[in-house]
Amino acid sequence: MKRILYFALKNLTLPVVSVLMGCSDMNDTQREFVEMGSRIYAGKIDSLTVHGGDRRVRIDGLMYYAYTAEKCIIKWEGDSIVTPLDGYTKDDTFSVIISGLEEGTWHFYVRTLDREGNSSLQETCMGYSYGEQYILSADPKMVLQMRAEPSGMVLLWNTSEDAISVEVAYESNAGEKTLTLPGDVKETRLPDWKLGGYVKTRTQLLPEEDAIDMLYTDWVTQYFPAFVEFEVDKSRIVPLKLSKDATIGYSGKIEGVFDGVLNTGGAQFHSGSGVGVPQHLTFDLGVSATLTRLEMWARSDGYNNWNPKKIQFWGIADMTGAEITLPSGDAGWEAEAEAKGWTKLLDGTCNDPINNRLQFDAPGTRIRYLIVRTTEVYGEPSSGSGAYVILKEITLYANYIADLHY
Repeated sequence: MKRILYFALKNLTLPVVSVLMGCSDMNDTQREFVEMGSRIYAGKIDSLTVHGGDRRVRIDGLMYYAYTAEKCIIKWEGDSIVTPLDGYTKDDTFSVIISGLEEGTWHFYVRTLDREGNSSLQETCMGYSYGEQYILSADPKMVLQMRAEPSGMVLLWNTSEDAISVEVAYESNAGEKTLTLPGDVKETRLPDWKLGGYVKTRTQLLPEEDAIDMLYTDWVTQYFPAFVEFEVDKSRIVPLKLSKDATIGYSGKIEGVFDGVLNTGGAQFHSGSGVGVPQHLTFDLGVSATLTRLEMWARSDGYNNWNPKKIQFWGIADMTGAEITLPSGDAGWEAEAEAKGWTKLLDGTCNDPINNRLQFDAPGTRIRYLIVRTTEVYGEPSSGSGAYVILKEITLYANYIADLHY
């Protein structure tokens, strides 16, 4: 009986010893914490995010748990800042910008301190600071081709996945003009541009969706062509038939000068009797243009008498108060024309009695109205009251043509 009890006691003793040893360890641990005292943590800034910018970042976070904190300490490689938190409520968003960062990835270590000096648990967040390397790696918007048209210069663009927009600064005849175009632009028409003038472009980039800064490529400078030429649309040209303009005769018509019909034989325009030479005709081009040259045909049926030998072209942009009151043969005609704002564009000699190509002498002069003044003809009489003028067709060319805006 005693043996049985012995073994029973022996079996019970081991667990008791074990329990007693465990209690001893726990008491030691409790004693250690009691000696250290209790630890109080300040509320942390929650949900930290980092938004990249141009050599800087912005760190945002929620103040719900940290609204009682006094200041925030942010550390990163080689530096740190302390930001006051006075005035924040639990519904506010904490935000601070850290500038002067080199381009690259940055890790930030954030904790708060309350008024008693208690610290929050440290939070880590990561973001990227952008700079020259990012700009150089981006795909900029570029002008691939320039196409001159009478209605303006057309710029054809490349495709860029990185471009948010593209800024353009270019020379027009009225000075520098600027515009901002969307990043997906494919074609742009510049109604007014200057021959040989510059066109500068730079691309606006957004390095990440919520970036705090736009970044820009360097300006790229290209140049408009120094010379282009277009044929002036004859369908827009109409004669004004002013009081001192030459009259018609012999089945001619003033409209025939610019009607595009180049038939063989006789005249499209034949002045009437008694008009004499010099004589002139006034036309509305229907556009604003800078004329460069012309091609002119006269009678070609073997009888060249009265085809133009010496001819003038005068231009003006606005006819208000510009009608000339003197007959074309009057010695004071040119002085009156100049006084009323007309510019002598050409004063030339037709070396061939039938077909001539002449250059205008006043580059850059923008006009709408044109006077064709013949001062001498082939044959006899070459001038005076007994002379006539015969014209078949004139084609005008310009390096600038723009529609009229009323």
